[in-house]
Amino acid sequence: MDEQLVALFNRHVGTAFDRQLRFEAFLTRKNASEEWEYNHETATLAYGKLAFEAPLVGSHAHNNHSWLWAWSDKHLRLTLTNRALGDAVRATWHHLGVHALGGPGVALEPLLGDVLTESAVHIFGVILTRELGYDAYQVMPYDGGEALVLIRDERLKFTEKHPLVRIVTTFPLLPRGMPVPDHKAALTAYARDYGLAVTEQDGTLKITDGKDELTATFDGMGRVATLEGIAVPEPEPPAKPAKKTAPAKKKSAAKKMPAAKKAKTAAKPMPAAKKPAKPAAKKAKVAAKPVAAKKPAAKAAAAKKPVKKKPAGKK
Repeated sequence: MDEQLVALFNRHVGTAFDRQLRFEAFLTRKNASEEWEYNHETATLAYGKLAFEAPLVGSHAHNNHSWLWAWSDKHLRLTLTNRALGDAVRATWHHLGVHALGGPGVALEPLLGDVLTESAVHIFGVILTRELGYDAYQVMPYDGGEALVLIRDERLKFTEKHPLVRIVTTFPLLPRGMPVPDHKAALTAYARDYGLAVTEQDGTLKITDGKDELTATFDGMGRVATLEGIAVPEPEPPAKPAKKTAPAKKKSAAKKMPAAKKAKTAAKPMPAAKKPAKPAAKKAKVAAKPVAAKKPAAKAAAAKKPVKKKPAGKK
């Protein structure tokens, strides 16, 4: 297992998870379709009429636990921006000292170990989202694996007025959806990303904003046991619905996304699974066909040429 890669994951997982929840909340506010479509030739992820620029990163083949970067698959027609992302990703891994990820593909188990390998697509999504300044990521399941895209959009920017309240309500949800190797490191980094002061004494963390203080204790396994000190406000009651008026009839001028079939799955940025590796989403059909999952190899091999209107991805 690459300890530096795991440390990077602990460093970024709290904030990345926070961003994923905000992304999901944004889709809910916009009444976005639960079915998404992806077109790798335009690097577009769409939930009904709501669309995002989302370059394809790579894919995890479950049969042999290998990873293939999208720009290493010569059969995929990617945008110039998407291919340029490959240079940024390679430079990032070399800068961080994780040189094994600078090639066209990699065997995941030696890099992540048995437990974290199952969540490889989320681990890469967490690290690259934060290191490259993206706002969220999307996991796209397909038969035999999962593909990853990154999302950067001004509509996802935010200002948090009550970071301590946000932390005490959000962090306890994290271990339910992701395997977190080091809760203390993850919580410390998450709080500091909000500009909060963190001190440790006798295994207890104290997180302050200069006025209020949040105290975190941990059990014998190093997991968060309690988060105390902040009163969480009651959620506001829903507003009364306005009186319905008959809408004016007009024909929809919306055009459908080209070359992508609807994926019958709800948006699930992070898995809410009991088993850490299994995402909550159902199998999805996306524009580029994933690499066939029949040829096991310790290293990622060249992918077969995708058939039109099939998912993007890997071996």
